[in-house]
Order: sequence, then C-alpha cells, then structure tokens
Amino acid sequence: MRALAIAAVMAAAASASAAPSVTAPVAPSSQASPAPAPSDPAAVLRAADAAGATGDWATTATLVASLDVARLGRADLAEARRLRGLAAFFAGRLVDAEIELVAWLSLDLDARLDPSVTPPEAINFLESVRARHAAELRGLRPHVEHRWGALNLLPPWGQFQNGDRTKGWIVAGLGAALLAVDIGTYATLRSWCSPEDFTCDRGAGTVRAMRDVNYAAGGALLALYVYGVVDGFWNFRSGPSEVMMVPLGDGAEIMVVGRF
Repeated sequence: MRALAIAAVMAAAASASAAPSVTAPVAPSSQASPAPAPSDPAAVLRAADAAGATGDWATTATLVASLDVARLGRADLAEARRLRGLAAFFAGRLVDAEIELVAWLSLDLDARLDPSVTPPEAINFLESVRARHAAELRGLRPHVEHRWGALNLLPPWGQFQNGDRTKGWIVAGLGAALLAVDIGTYATLRSWCSPEDFTCDRGAGTVRAMRDVNYAAGGALLALYVYGVVDGFWNFRSGPSEVMMVPLGDGAEIMVVGRF
C-alpha cells in the first residue's frame, strides 16, 4: 500500500510538470503608432530629376506620381508637369506627354529644356508641342500695351509711356515753369524796348538782368527737352524684349532676341 501511495504521488507530480504553462495576454497599447510624415515635394522632385538625368525615367514617373499636384505651389507644380511629360515621352505615351508639357508651358510660357542634359528628340518634341499650341499659349500672356517711339520726341509723354510717371510729372512741371519764365521775360523785354531801334525805357542794368533771365530760362528749357528725349528713348530701348529659341534639328537651337 505504501508503495502504491508513493507511485500515485509521483504520477501526479509528473502530470503537473508536463502541463503547458499559460501566459497572460498582453493588453494592446492604447496609442497607435504615428503615421509616417509625408515626403517633402521639393525633395521628391529633386530625386525625380536626378533619376531622369541618368535616364531612369521609370523611377522618375513613380516619384512624381506620388505627389499630390493639388497641393503643390506654382514652381513645384511646373517642375512636376515637366518631369511627368518627359517620363511619359520616354515611355512612348506621347498623348500624355503632350498634355503634361502643355500644362508646364501654361505655367511657364518661356520654358525651355536644357540641351546639355536633355536628349534632342525630347527637345524637338517640346518645340512641336509649343508650335501646335502657340495660339493657346499666346492667349495666356499678359497684354502688353503698344509703345510709340515718336512720343519720346514729346517729353514728358515718353516718360509716361515708359511707365516713369514720377519722372514725367517732374519734367512736365519743370518744363512748364521754365516756359512760363521764358515767355514772361520775353514779353516784358518787348514791352520795355522798341523792336525798331532797340531803345528801352528801363535802365541798362535792369534790361540786362531781364535778358539774362530770359536766356537762362530758354537754355534750361532746351536742356530739359534734350534730357527728356534722350531719357525717353533710352528707357524705351531698354524695355523688356522677347527671346525666341528656334530649333535647327539634332538638338541645336538658335536664339533670336528682339521685339515681336
């Protein structure tokens, strides 16, 4: 009996040691892990441009596709449109490429591709897109008032035409004052002196002083007129000019500068 009791105790101990241990479940954390911060659009665009510079336009397309164009500023949006257009062009999706490049040109009317890093076929495609949409793009340019060179011969109209309104009013006011002095002193001399024998009913010193004022006012008026004409033509010629890049084929271009 004693042996049986000992055997029963040993069997119970072995059964208890063989039972699997139960671990209490860990309560989930009440705070969720923070979502990753959105990528910086400028950094994404730099990476996309670098990939395109090495010819990896597939990576460029993937990177720019991740951007939310509705949230981009004008400069970043223009760059995204350029890269999307080029990526679509090199992928053979010419319709998509044209849509993106027109959107780029609409944001930057004078945009050009850098021939030192862009293959000639892409440059030629862009110029063909520009030509096909020339009327549309021309309509986006702000209206530029036509200027007449002949108005520069009539100060202060040349200054007003060139946008130098303050200078124009100064020239106008000073010119009016000098003209008034010149005409007034001349009329006074005519009233003092006879035009036949040049005798005057005022003293010689008074007449001489009046004549000096008349000469000085006339000379200053002439100098002001010359200044107004020169200033008008100078600022008229140094106004903004347009630059036209004409493709010659094989990526070569010729620059034409002037007023169109």
